Amino acid sequence: MRVKIKFILLFLINILIVINLVYLLFGLINTASFEVISMFKNDPFNNMHQDFITEYHTLIIFTLVFVCYGWILSKPLFHILEWINYLAQDKYCEPVDKKGFPQSKSKRSDKLKLTFIFFGSIIRNLQYLTSTLIESKKEREKIEKMKKEWVADIAHDLKTPLSYIKGYSSMLLSNNQWTDEERRKFLNRIEEKTEYMESLLMNLNDIFKFDSKSLDVRKEQQDLVNFIREILIDLANDPMAEEYHIQFINHIGEYVPYTFDPLLIKRVLHNLINNAIVHNPKGTSIDIILDKDDIFVVIVIKDNGIGMDEVTTKHLFNRYHRGNSNSRSGLGMTIAKQFVDAHHGNITVQSEVSKGTTVNVYLPL
Repeated sequence: MRVKIKFILLFLINILIVINLVYLLFGLINTASFEVISMFKNDPFNNMHQDFITEYHTLIIFTLVFVCYGWILSKPLFHILEWINYLAQDKYCEPVDKKGFPQSKSKRSDKLKLTFIFFGSIIRNLQYLTSTLIESKKEREKIEKMKKEWVADIAHDLKTPLSYIKGYSSMLLSNNQWTDEERRKFLNRIEEKTEYMESLLMNLNDIFKFDSKSLDVRKEQQDLVNFIREILIDLANDPMAEEYHIQFINHIGEYVPYTFDPLLIKRVLHNLINNAIVHNPKGTSIDIILDKDDIFVVIVIKDNGIGMDEVTTKHLFNRYHRGNSNSRSGLGMTIAKQFVDAHHGNITVQSEVSKGTTVNVYLPL
């Protein structure tokens, strides 16, 4: 509304200026013309000459004023239209003159030219839009590059276990006389790598489901304390967690009924605890703490391991960020974040190098 009022006032002021200019020029020229005509007072065609000169001068003056004034007004308008056309063609810059200088700016002061002052707000908005589009383009290019690297990392994560499976299979199919213990060892390795690939593909599938908003969340009420204890019992039987000190600390009572999707939250806790195990040396203490406040149930996974720097912490849940990990695609943390989001919760991380990491999972009551 303010912009419309501004343009209406500007238009009325311009019309008033044009009328005054025409009136002034008309008066000056006709005064001079009539003085010349008055020298021929006895001419019978005197009145006819005066009418002709008046009409002629009026036409010339209106033509000159409107051409000049129209040129002054149309130049910034054509500049603005050309700029908009540039943006439509993904050319995120202001049109420039032959010397490469923006047409709307004065070469001496780097300020708007006088002819562009009336359109100052439009020029500033176009400058802001142009800079915003430039930043958006840079961000898109950065994300596209990260996506390509991420796909390459996924291929790497799949290729590595496949090479193990192929190698152990070839060894089992060879003519060598393997003992039963050696065969069992090879088969265990094949099973381990197969489970890893299955987990990776499951994570990929869950990510695409979440992005397409087709993730199925099936909530049911369970005892959250018992639920977490069962997960920790499973982890305790995992050989990978044998030399880590994992303990459960409960601050809210022995029975905590809560409505959630057990499959998704189980994946969240598995991914977070496994992340603490994989990225920390043996002997690290990992505490799983259950607490709550007025609006959230809080599950804390805290370790005293090697910690992370600020950059790694900032990008921990970014699926396209290439972290320093064995699994270069880094899907586990992304999956955990998405599953918590599906419960309308939140997840935060605090970490310091050489002091450990604390992950807080907030689930709404």
